[in-house]
Amino acid sequence: MFAPLGLFNNLTIRQSREMQVTLAIIDEMCTSEISKNFGIKSNTVSTVKKNIFIKLNIKSDIGLYKLALKEALVN
Repeated sequence: MFAPLGLFNNLTIRQSREMQVTLAIIDEMCTSEISKNFGIKSNTVSTVKKNIFIKLNIKSDIGLYKLALKEALVN
């Protein structure tokens, strides 16, 4: 389970859509699930995800999860 503690603000993840997608990835949702849940296109999810990875200097969902653990975003 995750809780948005705002700790990613220090890592430049500030846009609400980016945080929504970040939390969805941490919650093990795939691109199509995120797309359905937020009513956006899969291409949009992929673009947001790519931007998150660039901003946080990570390369994969696992890297994002590890960073979330480090930043105490995940219990």
